[in-house]
Amino acid sequence: MAIQSTFSMRDLLVGSSTNTKAILIKHMKMRVRLSRAWFDPPNPLLPILTCFLSMPLASVATAQEETPTSAVVEETVIVASRTPELLNELGVSVSMLDRDDIRSFGYPDLSSLLNTQPGVTVTMDGGYGKAAAVRIRGEDGFRTRIVLDGINIADPSSPQISPRIEHVLGSSLSRIEVLRGPQGLLWGADAGGVILMSTVDHAQASGVEGFFEAGGDDYHHAAINGALITDRLTGSVSLAQLETDGFNAREIDAIDPDRDGYENTSAHAALRVQISPSLSLGLAATRLSGDNDYDACYDTLSFALIHDCEDDYEQEAWRASARWSMDTHSMELSFASSDTERAFYSAASLAYQTRGETDTTSLVGAWQIGEATRLTYGFDHESQSLTDNSSDRSRDNTGIYLEIRQQFDSGALTAGWRHDDNEDFGTRNSWRVSARHALPGIARDWLVRAAIGTGFRAPSLYEMAYNEGPFSYPPASGAVLTEETSEGWEVGLVGSVGKLGVELIWFDQQIEDAIVFDLASYSGYIQNPGTSTAEGLELIANIPLSENWSLEGNFTWLDATEQNGTDRPYRPEESGQMSLLWSNSQWLTRLTAHHTGKAVDPFMVAIDETFTLDFTARWAASARWSLEARILNLTDSTDQRLPGYYVPGITVYAGVRLSL
Repeated sequence: MAIQSTFSMRDLLVGSSTNTKAILIKHMKMRVRLSRAWFDPPNPLLPILTCFLSMPLASVATAQEETPTSAVVEETVIVASRTPELLNELGVSVSMLDRDDIRSFGYPDLSSLLNTQPGVTVTMDGGYGKAAAVRIRGEDGFRTRIVLDGINIADPSSPQISPRIEHVLGSSLSRIEVLRGPQGLLWGADAGGVILMSTVDHAQASGVEGFFEAGGDDYHHAAINGALITDRLTGSVSLAQLETDGFNAREIDAIDPDRDGYENTSAHAALRVQISPSLSLGLAATRLSGDNDYDACYDTLSFALIHDCEDDYEQEAWRASARWSMDTHSMELSFASSDTERAFYSAASLAYQTRGETDTTSLVGAWQIGEATRLTYGFDHESQSLTDNSSDRSRDNTGIYLEIRQQFDSGALTAGWRHDDNEDFGTRNSWRVSARHALPGIARDWLVRAAIGTGFRAPSLYEMAYNEGPFSYPPASGAVLTEETSEGWEVGLVGSVGKLGVELIWFDQQIEDAIVFDLASYSGYIQNPGTSTAEGLELIANIPLSENWSLEGNFTWLDATEQNGTDRPYRPEESGQMSLLWSNSQWLTRLTAHHTGKAVDPFMVAIDETFTLDFTARWAASARWSLEARILNLTDSTDQRLPGYYVPGITVYAGVRLSL
């Protein structure tokens, strides 16, 4: 029982004024949060109805003419409605990192990159490769859909289908889109939203790029990315390897402590061929391999607590698609498969292993009905399976969805519906309504947006298997788990004051009958009847200080409570980051401050408030090669975001990048 319990505990854990053009483009990428106001929440439908009723219905315009800012921000995202949309035309909250942003931050891992985004916090069990828990607006990663090159890469063999973001390297990514809150309707996502990643850069030219970086803790990271772009073919490939000896990750390993290292090998490839003007075929494949050393497991013979532990992770995933496009109508049919294998070793002896597989068949269509109306539709059929030492089970889920978007003179209204049929838990309907409205007559270069939506999450295969397995006992072993349901709304105000670009979002979301791991007696998974909540404010801002200097960041205030009114653990009330950037024709530097505060552990014990500084610099010696450096944790802070787990001290890295 100790082996299984330890394994479970370890895994739990997006105006017309020319002056504002640059500001809007920048602040749409980086966001800053603030806290909830001092007034009581209104009816959540009121902002949307107000937004809708204030639209001049008599005049319908094209997407390019609808608002003064639509020609200003040209970033396109897919995460909101599974079809390309301009970032500033959305009624929901999306943040985005492109290839330049990813390189500017300098972090090699997805966990650290996500931690820079508004409303997102990530806790890790130590350094690189250690188990990472991502939370969006206070909701756990298992309530979030995570997609890489169109493939659902969440692991069904992980507790509650947790996404294994610690094994995704940023050096392979060209784009990250984060949809926050229960607005991922068309993806079948729950309250956490959607994290959509791509290894393909459609603006990229043919060529090859190599990168090598080395640093403290015997860290080495090498990557090579190649692309071939022709009139009819777009192909890309990326290979990366990261290796580090790490540091002692846990306080519990106090007698003769050892280093807890990590090794990752990742490969991605994508190909799209234009067969005819209207038909293209695509293929994408991914292989992730992560070998991680960690502390606190149990010897397979004596069941004694030891710290010679290893977690081997392998994931192979691929997706094939056919896309048909006409002037006003497009459809894409795809099949994707993700296969994961995990093995846990205690003193080199196999202690536990699992295998999970997800196969998904999808059809997504977008039909432009006239200049102002778009219809998005589709279906997903997803099969998940789990195999471990004591269980072998599978489940199918079929979803159909429909979304209509109507544009008006100074805004748009979007309404969507999804119907899911789960093999174990029957049918469920979800919906989303969002709106945005420019305010030219009230405040130039400002717009308001609002959204409300619902979702649900069926108990995962892992949760059910654990409760029915040999390591569960009452109350979990006798619990009959049912689906969770969620609902949430948000209201956002976007605009500029002089040179300052601002986005302010007020959100509120609720989970009914949340499924949690029993942290009181470690009996398994139990259901907490009632409503857990997460509400707060996000502030996102950017301001150019001069021709070379700029400041950008985000801050979130969050009030997340359990059904009984107590604070939900590991959800800081305050979180945010701020970056000071300096650049010229050859140099780019970024100094980034991170802060978290006012969080508690599962036993309501206060967690350290944290403040860290990271620095990155890049010198473009020529058009082909550059030198890069970064310093993490400049202040050598030892404050712990996860009690009992050490954080890396001040660490220096240096690298070189060559493009051919």
